[in-house]
Amino acid sequence: MRIKQLFRKISAFFTSAGTLSPGKISAYLACPKKYQYQYLSAKKSYASSHYLSFANSLQDAVEVMHSDDIAGLDEKEIFEILKNCWKSQGYSSSGQEDSFWLAGLRMLVDYMNKNRFFRNRIIGVKENVSGKFAGYLFNVRFGQVSKNPDGKIEVVQFKTGKRFQNEASLRSDIPSVINYSVALQRWGGKLASYSVYNLYHGVKIAVEPSEKDRADCEKTVADTVKKIKLGYFAPQQGPLCSWCEFASVCPARKLLPDPRAYKRVLESKRLAMSYSKFSLYKNCPRNYKRIYVDKISTKPRHFFSIGLTVHKAMEDLYSYDGIGEPSLKFLLSSYEKNWESGGYESEEQEKAFFDDGMEWMKNYYEKYMKGQWKKAWKTEPYFEAPIQGPHIGAGHLLVGFIDRIEDNGDGTYSIYDYKTDPLLRTQEEVDNDLQLTMYSWVCEKYFGIKIKEAALVFFRFNKIIRTSRRDEDYKNMLELIDRLCAGILQNTEEAASLPREEADKLFMPTINKYCGGCDFLDECPRKEEILRKKPSEVMNISEDLRVNDGELGPDELGSELKNKKR
Repeated sequence: MRIKQLFRKISAFFTSAGTLSPGKISAYLACPKKYQYQYLSAKKSYASSHYLSFANSLQDAVEVMHSDDIAGLDEKEIFEILKNCWKSQGYSSSGQEDSFWLAGLRMLVDYMNKNRFFRNRIIGVKENVSGKFAGYLFNVRFGQVSKNPDGKIEVVQFKTGKRFQNEASLRSDIPSVINYSVALQRWGGKLASYSVYNLYHGVKIAVEPSEKDRADCEKTVADTVKKIKLGYFAPQQGPLCSWCEFASVCPARKLLPDPRAYKRVLESKRLAMSYSKFSLYKNCPRNYKRIYVDKISTKPRHFFSIGLTVHKAMEDLYSYDGIGEPSLKFLLSSYEKNWESGGYESEEQEKAFFDDGMEWMKNYYEKYMKGQWKKAWKTEPYFEAPIQGPHIGAGHLLVGFIDRIEDNGDGTYSIYDYKTDPLLRTQEEVDNDLQLTMYSWVCEKYFGIKIKEAALVFFRFNKIIRTSRRDEDYKNMLELIDRLCAGILQNTEEAASLPREEADKLFMPTINKYCGGCDFLDECPRKEEILRKKPSEVMNISEDLRVNDGELGPDELGSELKNKKR
């Protein structure tokens, strides 16, 4: 095994990464196995994507609109332009295509109205530009390149999906950082701006990443390229697998009872709920709406990053397949290798958290690992468990990842969930923890194993608090899920046909202990009330609130566009 690893490293040193793109990096980060299928193997997919067809249709239409005086166009001409540029590949039905057609027409009319006084001279569309980033050659394609009246260059990248990224999110977005950096190399001081234009929302946002944003992205790219060259292509399971064109051949997806379940659940307007979704909705329905209904991206947070780092280090530790037990050096090396840099406000803050995390790892190893280690039965297994209830009916899913499952050797198993939160919970709180109840139930119903105990691992305090669950706990959990899901279903369905202000009233904000760090605090109607609270009441943090983007599904259009005819 070690000889093979050494040979792999030597080969990787002499292997060229070839020409990269932001899309390739994003694809690998989403799922290394899909990257391998898509870019390196014979299992290439030639399936048409309606998302790609839609994006290309609008990009071509915008190009035609700018080929003449955009100020002189009217809606009838926009209709004809879209008709001539429309690409029909990949749509599953005429109804789906009609929905996208109407969405595209609305977006183009809005674009026309907001850009009637556009005075730049277009010098390129779908412009391919090459440049170096993190020491590697990248090829990027810019949607529109124009020269303003001052002779400066303005670069625009168009997006057509509902998911909205604000300026803070875009500054750390890997494709945006790479695109900006390549544009800056290409045009230097002549570059006036790099912007992302979200056609769905009709919003154009200028992106200028900080030095730290660029350094973080460079590290991610370098780490990703290293893994590609070393041949690390393990599948990354998650909700988006349900849409993957390689699902039928992926060894990981075949392990699921129904590889397309998540996709069918969302398309049938049912719910696919994780613990983080439940937690978010219970704490504040408005916050839930902004993220999962309005699909507004949240900005990186340092407490999410330290949580991810610790989770990855633990995954390496408990899946170790070397000789003997893993050493402290192995654990610390894994921690450093997996370090996530996003969300830190300064180098000083990042270093402080890095050092703290190192101490957590050392303390954990000494107390719970040395001479006690055993390989986990499963690390980070993904699940999609069917759920139903008297109020919601059938056809829903409970989804998520369980940090670690251990085989006790007596026919029973134990589950562990990792916490890096600054608050230590009491035994009573752990005994009533919804997440542990949910995961214990999933293990028994989905994995078919008997759970003897469940535990939360608090790394800041180097403490493990254990508990167990009974059938009565599962019954109460399912009743709670039924009630929560019923409210979410009803409010989401009603909100789909209402203006945003009216829809917001169905998801009223609730003051909770996490309000101080909410991305949407500035627009919250209870902001002043929150700011009058003691910091200890509203300024807490929790990695449980981290959003898994895959749970949003692919970047679908709004539900209000469904079932309309052209």
